[in-house]
Amino acid sequence: MHYFFYENLKNSEIEESIKLNKDETEHLFKILRAAPGDQVRLLDGNGTIADAVVAPGKMLQIKNMKLYPVPALRVHVYVAAPRRQKMEQLLKQAAELGAWRIVPIQCERSVALPSGERIAKRGPDLLMEACKQSGNAYLPRLEEPIRCMDAIADAKAQCQKIFFGDPGDSGDSGTLSGDIGYFVGPEGGFSPAEADAMRQAGFLPIRIGHWILRVETAVTAGLAVLNFLEENTRSH
Repeated sequence: MHYFFYENLKNSEIEESIKLNKDETEHLFKILRAAPGDQVRLLDGNGTIADAVVAPGKMLQIKNMKLYPVPALRVHVYVAAPRRQKMEQLLKQAAELGAWRIVPIQCERSVALPSGERIAKRGPDLLMEACKQSGNAYLPRLEEPIRCMDAIADAKAQCQKIFFGDPGDSGDSGTLSGDIGYFVGPEGGFSPAEADAMRQAGFLPIRIGHWILRVETAVTAGLAVLNFLEENTRSH
């Protein structure tokens, strides 16, 4: 079933008729050629998902709504932004895997300087597309790019436990729940000063796989591992 974004879903009611925004309406009726009686699904990016039926006049009638609870594990991804195309891929995959918050960071060895304007313009649309594709009820927050040392301070204020990518041995992850930070460095890795600052701040090293990963691969694989560890923690 196709998903569409409707930001005012939380304030809507069952059997209410609503109209999507211009882009979503064009996609539904011009591209998909929807007709009265067709079923679609709506999401608002804040936890509410609804089933709706296409009605005459390019309207939708809401049939039911469900509010999904805030995830028990909320991963804040701090990532050294790769080049444009890879960053766009990274954002979509992070949303599909349920990233809670994404913070582009500038590191000493960054190969691409994150453009706040470019990320702000294209990023939210990419994240929403991924949420609609995957059915993720919560749209990840996308922050302005910051420097690595500022990101370390931000993570300490936002998260209860923080991991950073390290080619060495992984630390004991312990129980995973709540707000968790995950730092992914640039292609050349974190500088010794950055890695030392993370260790001094109490960050835990984590190794994903046996080999060196690309930035976008490390984000995707790391989110999958953290989700698995959280599920494993709950099952025991």
